[in-house]
Amino acid sequence: MWSVRGVCETSYPGDDAVCDHHGQRLSLFCLDDLLPVCCECVPVHTHDGHRVYPVEEAVKDCRGELETLISLLQQGVLKCAVIKHTSESVFHHIQGQAEQTEKQIKEEFEKLHLFLREEEEARRAALREEEEEKRERMKEKCSEVEEMMEFISDTMTQIERGLELDDVDFQEMYQDTVKRIWKCQTKPEKFLGSLIDLPEHVGNLRFKVWEKMLEEASHSSVTLDSNTASASLTVSPGLNRVLYSPMQCPSLPNVPERFHPYSSVLGSELILSGRRSWIVDVTDSTNWTLGVAEVSIKRKETYEACPEAGLWTISLRDDQYYAMTSPCERLDLGELRPRRIGMCVDWESGSVCFTDSDCDTHLYTFSQTFSKPLLPYFESICSEKPMILLQNRVSVIIQEEEVAGDDKDNYNHTKVLHLNGN
Repeated sequence: MWSVRGVCETSYPGDDAVCDHHGQRLSLFCLDDLLPVCCECVPVHTHDGHRVYPVEEAVKDCRGELETLISLLQQGVLKCAVIKHTSESVFHHIQGQAEQTEKQIKEEFEKLHLFLREEEEARRAALREEEEEKRERMKEKCSEVEEMMEFISDTMTQIERGLELDDVDFQEMYQDTVKRIWKCQTKPEKFLGSLIDLPEHVGNLRFKVWEKMLEEASHSSVTLDSNTASASLTVSPGLNRVLYSPMQCPSLPNVPERFHPYSSVLGSELILSGRRSWIVDVTDSTNWTLGVAEVSIKRKETYEACPEAGLWTISLRDDQYYAMTSPCERLDLGELRPRRIGMCVDWESGSVCFTDSDCDTHLYTFSQTFSKPLLPYFESICSEKPMILLQNRVSVIIQEEEVAGDDKDNYNHTKVLHLNGN
């Protein structure tokens, strides 16, 4: 057997290299063991059945193979350099994302803090106003009572003096005295609601403030995932607007989830069951594609926007509306030019329905049995107007349900959030 040292020393033997076992010239090369052998080595058990060929050809082939490997390794180095550059870009982008997101969170919470401070001050001012009003009314009431007490005291003094008068004088003062006594018997008017209205100020206080806060809040059924946005798209900080720009942003890292070359972006809400609906404002946008896509949609390759590629969309191209089937189907909308496109996905029934939400006009419906998770899909090459995801106002309705048991006065209060479409 060849030792490791022997293999290294005889991998490319010269004319005088001979076999240690048979003394024959090493004129052959065993492909299975990658060792030079002599003619006597081939028939023996060690190399029996192995593939062998002349050593001169083997050396030539091995040199060529190593040259090919060097080329592959060089390509590997280049790929590693690209990955390293992308990783460094992602590293710096993450830092920028974190700083921007932290700033945005701080601004949003500052708005909430400002709202709470203003609400607190308004409620404290209302309390002070009620306090001043009721204290003033109590002062007036106290003054009235003091005047009544003084009047009664004077009347009592007059009666005591009148009792000591003779009959003639007594009769003269009697009539006036009786009238004064009748006036004294008039009781001071009771002041209903004289105390601070505590239920008005602190009853369900947190809920009332929260309910009022909802008037300032809005909710989006779908938000954009800016990490998937093509470098030619600009997504707003609120993740509800997207605008196409012919000049691509060079600072965005080319991560796997980002679309290229298409100017597309996905929503962040995964659709796996139930119904999900949203509305997109496309007013004055001249080139767009809207719908849903399978989560596994290709991000770095070209594809046909059709159900076979995992896309269920409608599109506006060259002032014509299309359902992106295979082949695409032109939609005859007449004079209708939808400004707000409503989309509704029903996972169980396998439908994707598009409507003009302003006039509730049906545009197109795809019917499909879904097998993979879906995500909202947006594409635009219009640089003049953005596509806008419309938000909903939130309202609260409290439903009362009677609690089972002997106490019929007990009710279970259920708070139900309702999203009111714009």
